[in-house]
Amino acid sequence: MEASGRGEDVDRYLAWAASEQLTVVRVLAMAKHLFELTPEVGDAHLDALLDKAGRAGLFVEIVALADTASYAIDPAEQVARIGAIAARHPNVFLEIANEPYHDTQQPRVRDDAYLATLLARVPEPVLAALGEAGYPRVYSTGDYATAHMTRSSGAGGWGHVRDLIEARRMLRETARPLVSDEPMGAGPSFEPGRRDNSAERFRAAALFTRMLGVGATFHYEGGLQARIPTGAELECFKAWQQAWTLLPADFTGSTLEETGPGRIVTALGAKAAGSYVASQENRAWLLAFGVEGPAAPVWAAGWTPGPCTIWERSLLCAASRTPQ
Repeated sequence: MEASGRGEDVDRYLAWAASEQLTVVRVLAMAKHLFELTPEVGDAHLDALLDKAGRAGLFVEIVALADTASYAIDPAEQVARIGAIAARHPNVFLEIANEPYHDTQQPRVRDDAYLATLLARVPEPVLAALGEAGYPRVYSTGDYATAHMTRSSGAGGWGHVRDLIEARRMLRETARPLVSDEPMGAGPSFEPGRRDNSAERFRAAALFTRMLGVGATFHYEGGLQARIPTGAELECFKAWQQAWTLLPADFTGSTLEETGPGRIVTALGAKAAGSYVASQENRAWLLAFGVEGPAAPVWAAGWTPGPCTIWERSLLCAASRTPQ
């Protein structure tokens, strides 16, 4: 929008994001298929956008390379240019390429070894990630890692929530902060494998993401064109935001386990697509989603059940124990 002369729309969107206490917006420095943005035009307007985001108190994740097969550019030079711009701003981090394996990228961008060399073109102190490696792969070089988790509509629509558990493996493999950059997107209607319009599933996805200790983007159809969400997308966003009120602000996602014998929650009392307990010192939280029928959680000896919020197909219950 900034590059197309829609500065007021940019201001409006950034103000909305700040008012919702969001922390990061993700932008493309170049594109061809989602919208037309040549590298030259993107470079020329990036400083202005970063200044605006800074004044709004927002960070920006810049994607340096997208749709590179459509432009006669040297990817290394493009990354160096975007890196130099980013280095002038304290509120920026950089993703080298959006889906570098995709056929919309130049062949060399699709080569892992070449892609890794581009990290050297990003100046200090800009934090950088290579990009999405192609699920279930994940890159283990860079300052942080990004992943596009599955958008499964299995398990009665709960598949994309259930499959977030793969982030636990990714965190072990990368030993770096992990951001789920493009999870299942919210949309006005349910599109299997692409969009979901269930606010309850987005609430559960956000809660599970926090329990896993992973950063995440709220991905939605209107966001592809930086439109403020409305309708079903807005309801999904509001539910997503509840994860930061239903779990305490100091929650760090330290320990996560499935329910079952010998665990903090020994039985759920109902079938579910997933049921996990996150514990932190002497507090614990049970999240169950895709629940079929009434649940009756059984907490292990020493744990005192606390508040429990039950939705139609999911629940979040807290418990505590006396310090040992």
